[in-house]
Amino acid sequence: MTTSPTARPTMRSLLGLAALVAVFWGGAQGLNSWQATRSASAVREHSQRVDITLYTTSTCPYCAKAIAWLNQHGVRWQECNVETDSACQRAYAEQGAPGVPLVRAGDRWHLGFHAPWLAEALAAQDPGVQPASLKPNRESSPRP
Repeated sequence: MTTSPTARPTMRSLLGLAALVAVFWGGAQGLNSWQATRSASAVREHSQRVDITLYTTSTCPYCAKAIAWLNQHGVRWQECNVETDSACQRAYAEQGAPGVPLVRAGDRWHLGFHAPWLAEALAAQDPGVQPASLKPNRESSPRP
């Protein structure tokens, strides 16, 4: 069976393509949901031992989304509004960040709210987490 360059796709091939797209889209949505749940659980657990500060402004919609996410997932955190608190404004200015939300997790900083980053930053600094391996590695070794 040969196909000519002007052959039209059949209904069966279009339905097959639509089914394939639906399967991949559904899989991606499932993976995103699983990752979000996993990040939320890790952030909630580690926030009990590592401090999280969210530098915000009163009118920032991204700050409002971050605040809602943190509250929804039962995370222990504190807000530092750079418009209303001079100490917050100084700390924010020292970082030189171009915007908010600015997240401080322990001693790590990140512009914008990204739950997977927060989970990793907290886990890396949580004294309650046992290292996966006690073997020294390049990052932890005191030797050059």
